[in-house]
Amino acid sequence: MKRNFFRYSNPVWAILGALLFLLVFSWSTSPLYLVYGIDSPFFEIIGMGICEGKVPYVDLFDHKGPLLFFINALGFSVGLGKLGLFLLQWVFFSITLMLLYAIARIFVTRDGQAFGAVLLALIPLADFFCEGNQCEEWMLPFEAVSLWMACKWITDGCCEHRALWSLVHGLCFGVLFCIRPNDGVMWTGGIYFGLFLLWFANKQYRTILPNVLMFLVGFALVCAPLVLYFYLHDAIPDLIYGMFIHNIKYTADALFTMGGIGMVVIPILIIGVCILLSNRSFDRDTSRNLRYIYIPVLVLTLLLIGKRDYYHYLIPLTPFVVICFALCKDRGWKAFLWISCILFAMFSYRQVKTIVKAWEIRDDLEVLYSQTDSLFDIVPEEERNQIWNYNLSTYVVGEEHSPHLYSLLGAYIHRGVSPGNAAFVPFEMDYDLVEGYKLQDKEPKWLLMQPEDYFNEDFDYINQNYELIAATPSEPVCEVRLYRKKD
Repeated sequence: MKRNFFRYSNPVWAILGALLFLLVFSWSTSPLYLVYGIDSPFFEIIGMGICEGKVPYVDLFDHKGPLLFFINALGFSVGLGKLGLFLLQWVFFSITLMLLYAIARIFVTRDGQAFGAVLLALIPLADFFCEGNQCEEWMLPFEAVSLWMACKWITDGCCEHRALWSLVHGLCFGVLFCIRPNDGVMWTGGIYFGLFLLWFANKQYRTILPNVLMFLVGFALVCAPLVLYFYLHDAIPDLIYGMFIHNIKYTADALFTMGGIGMVVIPILIIGVCILLSNRSFDRDTSRNLRYIYIPVLVLTLLLIGKRDYYHYLIPLTPFVVICFALCKDRGWKAFLWISCILFAMFSYRQVKTIVKAWEIRDDLEVLYSQTDSLFDIVPEEERNQIWNYNLSTYVVGEEHSPHLYSLLGAYIHRGVSPGNAAFVPFEMDYDLVEGYKLQDKEPKWLLMQPEDYFNEDFDYINQNYELIAATPSEPVCEVRLYRKKD
């Protein structure tokens, strides 16, 4: 008997839904737009640099975990530019939606309810998504696997927990940790710590040791190839600095703002409803056991989510949003469900405004990047990935023109080359990245600069020691100059 194509569980819906969602909301990588985003260019540039033989943290610096850069490198390795990265996103997000449906199905009695919960969860996700290619986006399928396994095991009655399952949990934790350590601890770490506490509370002492050992094996299997890579490139100290020490400086520099209140309120509200409605949907033991998952994740999130109002940090909350919405549908909490969705939709006005502007400035960006391409073409091909980026980042033209989507850093990605300096944006120097990495220390042969940018402390040095070779017109966006060092 043939299965109905239009059944809710058909993975085709996940594949089509992922494509549509990413085309619209991943505006830093979607082929519908030409903008490159704010954060995404960092990861894309380092990914391109890896394809060119450069080493993260050594030749190109950012403070995310190394696995994020290798994921971007995989996207660029197919030779399609950022389209290759978009196709990789499509694969990851399709798998994510399939897993979210599987999670929702645990908490509802009908397939349609699970499908509806996932569909509605895309509303807050659109708000959190920001620009696409954020590190948290790549974590979703691995976090969802871990959460599905934990919830399925608990709702099936907490039978014997096989050590092989802990190996999968360890692999998922390793992926999140090597993308952003805080997220690994908050999400998959919180889930597994909850399982550990549950085994202890249920006096399943014989379960603990073999499972924890296999969890550590899974974690090591993810970390070992990365550590080996940096060891072979004599870059272990650079890895430690970039992944840990620099992040401590970065988080210590943050100040709490009123906009960050939602970073605390939203997890409390979503997971709080999960706890409340799980008590009503399951028997006493199952609801108690589920709390061993919910509470550690919530506590660790509140401790580690950070003080900045960067709502893409909440992307990994999505699987719990799915549980929350599934329980609301199952228990008839229609008012809470629709009020939540309406509020999330209202707060996504920034995302909508950005998407509209990204479409409006497409022609300007097409001209801009053709102009900057012409500058790169002046430089001999073998020297292009050594062109120093002095101050190209996001061109800001006044608050009345926000959001600011003119990514001058995107000129490098558009031409398919990476910058020649490790700290390739000025603000990295604010953290005393590495002594000897400034322009006057390295004296590169070629450099690009924007004469109106706030970072201008070396302009006199540039004028004295470099000759202007070419410049783009100041219209339709701004002037960009190419300099070569004087003999």
